[in-house]
Amino acid sequence: MSRIFILCFAMLIGSPVAFAVTLEPTTPAADKVAPDEAVPDAMQHLLKAPEIDFANLRDPFASYLSLVAQRGQAILNERRLRFEKRERELLENFDLSTLKLVGIYSMGEDQVAMVEDASGTGHTVRRGNYMGKNNGRIEKIEVDTIYLVEQIINPAGDVVDNQVTLTMKEVNR
Repeated sequence: MSRIFILCFAMLIGSPVAFAVTLEPTTPAADKVAPDEAVPDAMQHLLKAPEIDFANLRDPFASYLSLVAQRGQAILNERRLRFEKRERELLENFDLSTLKLVGIYSMGEDQVAMVEDASGTGHTVRRGNYMGKNNGRIEKIEVDTIYLVEQIINPAGDVVDNQVTLTMKEVNR
């Protein structure tokens, strides 16, 4: 048992001394060489610490999904600011699920649609008009369908265009 103790003690005492000896330069020529010239070019990047951008570091304890949602919401708000420069239309105050397509007719070469809101008031819309709370723009009007494109946030937090349709529903009375 005493041999193991002596061996461990010698290792503990001897290791810092051996480490200190290996760090000292062995040749006087090493003192005359500049520090950058002593290290090969391939190892220069290993000696410099990388620059850390503390302003953009992510909090490791914050939820990643909430950060992605905040980023997507900021992008969406920025795009909405661009839309706010134009005058908002009356049908943008309604959710698309509350609007009902009543009829589609032709006015010259253009297709025009009649949309009814929840209170029963009818509104005439054309291609290029906006409807719904997500800035849905009417892209195409066909015989029984209106095609809209809305901007929404996908699960990854990116703003994407979403195609929505309003179709005429037949009522059997």
